[in-house]
Order: sequence, then structure tokens, then C-alpha cells
Amino acid sequence: MFAIHNTFPKEMAVIGRLLVDYGELEVDLMNCVQVARSFDLNGTLKTMFRIRGETNRIDVADGLGRPSYVAANLGAEFDTMIKAVRQCLRFRNKYAHAIWHDPDSGKNLCYVSLEELAKESDEVPDLKALTFFFIDEALLLQQETFFEYARSLISYVNAQGQANRAGLRRQYQPPVPIQPPAFYTRKS
Repeated sequence: MFAIHNTFPKEMAVIGRLLVDYGELEVDLMNCVQVARSFDLNGTLKTMFRIRGETNRIDVADGLGRPSYVAANLGAEFDTMIKAVRQCLRFRNKYAHAIWHDPDSGKNLCYVSLEELAKESDEVPDLKALTFFFIDEALLLQQETFFEYARSLISYVNAQGQANRAGLRRQYQPPVPIQPPAFYTRKS
């Protein structure tokens, strides 16, 4: 285990949960879509997971599921759900592709992104141009709460979609909307 895990165990535990939980969100999304496609698990699973890349999977899920949810009068809710999953992916990607740093010897955790630096059009003569993105446990817990919100949205859209398609008058309660938290507390 790298030293950063021992220095910031609480933060790294939340980051680990976010990385693992993102995969669960993908499975939940697949289930939401396969239900809308007359329970076509085989076709939905193979279409979504044969392709590489999480963004591609969300795009495929959107294309496969949107017509059914629009027909079930849940187009806006489906759109909100897809946006929330995309936001979770952005959080996940920040951490999955991060280089962890402890610039203040145990006082502040931050990450750097070589991918962001690589996108710069200017030449990169050294790594002094790296931007440090600082995070703390409180922010990570807010991000984890947003993951839970996204999962609740998926469950709601799935259940309400089933009720609407069956012509039932049942109204499920959507989760209370929350705004996505920031990606970092500060940067330098």
C-alpha cells in the first residue's frame, strides 16, 4: 500500500468506495434500461458492455432507454437521471486517473491530473505546471451522497416507468434533488 493511504485513510476509504460504487451504478442503469426494453437483459447487457469506456456505456444506455421512458412520460426524469450518472462518472474519473500528492506532509490531500496537463497546447518542459486539486473528507462524503442520489434516481425512474407502462396510477416519490458538489476544495 502506498504511504498516502496511511496518511489519509478516511479520505482514501471514501475514494475507494466511489471507484467501486460507480460500477454498481452502471449495473443499476443497465437494469433500468433492460426493464424499459421489455426485460431484454441479454440485448441490453451485451449492447452496453461490449463497448469499452464508461462514457460510451452511458451514451448507449441513453439511446436504448430514452424512447421508452419518453413514451412513459418520464423523459425529463430520464434526462435528470442520465445527467446524474454522467456527473458520477466525472467524479470517478478524477480519482481513477489521479496522481495523489501530500504537499504539506499529512495536512492536505490533493491530486494532480497528468491527463489535464497533457491536453495543454503549450509545451510541457517539466511538471512544475501541475495544478494541485485539494480535497477533504467532507467534500468526498458530499460526492458519495451524490452517488446515492444518482442511484435513487435510477430506482425511481425504473419503478415509475414500470408503473406508467402498465397503466397503473401508482406514483412513486422521486428523490429530493441535490446539486452536484464541487470537484475540489481549492486548487493551486
